[in-house]
Amino acid sequence: MSFYSYDSDDDDDLLLVRQGSETSARANDSRYSTWTQSEMEQQMFSWSFEDVQNRNLFKKKVKKVPRTFTSLEEYMGSFTVPLIEETRADLYSALESIKHAPATEVKRIEELCSKQSIFSILVKKADRDTDPGEVYALKDADVLVFFDRKPRHISDLGRSKVPYVIASVLKAEDGNGHAIVRLSRGPAKERGGRKNLVPPLVAVFLINMTTYNRIWNALDLHVASLRNTSIIEKIVQYAPREENSDLPLHLPDRALCLEKFNLNRSQRMAVLDCVSAMEQQGTSPVRLIWGPPGTGKTKTISTLLWSMMIKNHRTLTCAPTNTAVVEVASRVLGLIEDPSSGSENNCFLSDVVMFGNEDRMNVDQNLTKIFLEKRVRRLQNCLIPGSGWTSCLSSMIRILEEPLIQYASYVHQIEELAKKEKEEPSKKAKEELAKKNKKVDVKEDIAKKEFNKKIVQKMSFKDHFISNYKQIENDLRTCINTFCNDLPRSATHRQNFRYMTEVLLLLTEFGQLVQSEQDKQLQTLFGDTSDGKSRCLFQSLVVYAEDGVRSELKQARAMCIEKLNYLSNNFHLPDIFDKRSIEEFLLQNSKSILCTASSSSRLLYLQKAEPFDLLVVDEAAQLKECESLIPLQIPGIRLAVLIGDEFQLPALVKSKVCEEADFGRSLFERLSSLGHPKHLLDVQYRMHPGISKFPVSSFYGDQIADGENVLHRNYERRHLTGPMYGSYSFINIEGGKESSGKHDKSLINSIEVAAVIRIVQRLFKECVDTRSKLGVGVVSPYKGQVRAIQEKLGKTYEMHSSFTVKVRSVDGFQGAEEDIIIFSTVRSNSAGKVGFLDNLNRTNVALTRAKHCLWIVGNATTLVSSKTVWRKIVADAKERGCFFSANDDQDLSGAIIKAVIELDEVESLLNMDNLRIGGSRPGKHKKK
Repeated sequence: MSFYSYDSDDDDDLLLVRQGSETSARANDSRYSTWTQSEMEQQMFSWSFEDVQNRNLFKKKVKKVPRTFTSLEEYMGSFTVPLIEETRADLYSALESIKHAPATEVKRIEELCSKQSIFSILVKKADRDTDPGEVYALKDADVLVFFDRKPRHISDLGRSKVPYVIASVLKAEDGNGHAIVRLSRGPAKERGGRKNLVPPLVAVFLINMTTYNRIWNALDLHVASLRNTSIIEKIVQYAPREENSDLPLHLPDRALCLEKFNLNRSQRMAVLDCVSAMEQQGTSPVRLIWGPPGTGKTKTISTLLWSMMIKNHRTLTCAPTNTAVVEVASRVLGLIEDPSSGSENNCFLSDVVMFGNEDRMNVDQNLTKIFLEKRVRRLQNCLIPGSGWTSCLSSMIRILEEPLIQYASYVHQIEELAKKEKEEPSKKAKEELAKKNKKVDVKEDIAKKEFNKKIVQKMSFKDHFISNYKQIENDLRTCINTFCNDLPRSATHRQNFRYMTEVLLLLTEFGQLVQSEQDKQLQTLFGDTSDGKSRCLFQSLVVYAEDGVRSELKQARAMCIEKLNYLSNNFHLPDIFDKRSIEEFLLQNSKSILCTASSSSRLLYLQKAEPFDLLVVDEAAQLKECESLIPLQIPGIRLAVLIGDEFQLPALVKSKVCEEADFGRSLFERLSSLGHPKHLLDVQYRMHPGISKFPVSSFYGDQIADGENVLHRNYERRHLTGPMYGSYSFINIEGGKESSGKHDKSLINSIEVAAVIRIVQRLFKECVDTRSKLGVGVVSPYKGQVRAIQEKLGKTYEMHSSFTVKVRSVDGFQGAEEDIIIFSTVRSNSAGKVGFLDNLNRTNVALTRAKHCLWIVGNATTLVSSKTVWRKIVADAKERGCFFSANDDQDLSGAIIKAVIELDEVESLLNMDNLRIGGSRPGKHKKK
């Protein structure tokens, strides 16, 4: 056996890697020869640690992404270098915040293929006492870096005994801690007979390459040309379309029965135009729907998907995040389960499937009905040979057609058991024998005899029949319900589903009728073979002489047999038993599929699948244009509907170079900038008018109206006393100090943390006292502030179902809403520097998350000095009488002073104008 250690200038041996014999090594090299490096992986492995840190590494190579293009080649090529640079920046960003990165202990590492630098590693698994959330589980395409201990700062790489080595996870085995990885730097052979030592190794997660790899593949022009580039080519050559986007083409409301959905005019026109575009030839292949905050984007999307299902168009719905996908899926599920809009309109639960990462999607109990992985498990149980559908079906047919034969067989078995029982030695003889031979266990033998006695006690024909019937009926019913709820309707003829539904009713009716008959009458009835298969053909002509119950029983039995035999002869499924095959079958045949844009790449490799007709992209303005190319290449798609709002946050871009090159720009935003027509959803139903006033005026040119629901008096809520805690307020805290942690550049304002915590505490007390339900969101542009608030809150409110507190960054709150939003601006300096806050999109998101109350906590002097939109926000608050100082509330000012003293920030205390513990000074404010 040969031993290896990493090449290093250090005298210490760092890592033991062992390999088997040369013969096994050659075999392994052959086995893993097909595991070639992807181009993205080659790029990443070629970078030194210094390269990763170099923000200018690709600066000269990254060109600004144009708004218009001359060819498909130019279009796809414009994204490739920026994608590489963004990967580098993401890797560096992860190294910078490595203190908070998930990590796991490496127990063993073994070489599998020297040529490919492929290794097997074993990492520490979670035990029963470990919180699953605290253990990092390796996943495919994870990128890891090795340390000798858990790092606290990027500089620890220079001090670690392990050189800079990164690993790409090629295959992670679920649950057992094993993974196959490729290392960026291979081991060197043992030198000079020195003893090899294995220090404790820690693998730290940096990034996951899955989405980067999928985008890279989508940008491959040769591969794309083999898929579907029809829409992409028209996007590349886009010129403003001629038709009027404000009106539907030729489809009246009555054709779709949209009245039941209570859509407003703008929502209805958007849906009708998209449906019309599917029916018409030669129209633009892209539709844009502009959905500002609270205007009912999800309602519009779900209604559109419902409309496409009843028109039998196959649709794919994507979004950049799991949260957005789940939101749409929940709404579609609700529509289908609504009796007024479900199966009667050709919409079935079994035709909708959602797939993705179950943990990240946070799939609740209701969504398991359409979640792919759960659906596969249910179907798998019904398709197992010997115990699934085929077995249940044949067993039910036999027990209905031949109950007397089965009972005779049962009686014969009982008689045989009774005969054996008589031939067994007596109890006394057994006890004597047990005394002579201690190997005989008397108690077990007596128990066995008692059990046999119970078996020998013969059941009546009725009891025997009902016992077997109930078991078979239960299994058959489970299979039928599973097929009706989980099997796509295109998988078999509609008649089969109708017969299965009728069989369920007949089985219930038959079981109830059997219970009402006497034993002898049942034997007589089941002995009459004339009511078998042939009787079904003439049952409408036959007049039964028996009483009504017996007539109904015979008829129910005959109809059951007829329909079960029909299903036996006509309901055929492909031979699919394993998980992967069932997944493929469902994705090939489902009418409506929902997933993230990245995950949709799986659909590119489906074989013999029904072609898609429509692509719907929710939160389209938050999806990089290059990433949208993944679902746009899926075969068959004729129309793409993009729904979003370019005035909210775009896709996150880590690289400043890429940001300046417009790499994060969405297709939605680019087409909008070129004048592509779009439907504006023009009524908002989320925010109290006091909250919506500024963003609607400043960001949307007063094009958005308030809905009737938010204008109602009952929509205004008062959770805390005093004018400061109305529907909208700016709470000014002077003298707070912004700072960054020792190992983290993200800013914190501890005084604002104290203020926010105190407000949350009071809200909780009010919620408990009034026994009301309340959702609070705490939002900040800085992750450092988010972490500081989360640490202070701890798990205080997690056990209270009626009171929830969600603390997230602005980016993390996009698409979400809460009853009350407390926004901590953090910035507090004399220079008027506001960093992230100068971004209009981020500000728009922050101001539009609240339903009933929005309370902004910040330093007005700093914000006004910034000469950004925040100067207008402060001025607007003052003008409307919504501007307050922290000292206007005695309790809040006391909490702030206490925090200042605890933090030993005397200077901050001196800078706080008029802040005092005792007595509140009433301010003179204009009424809202």
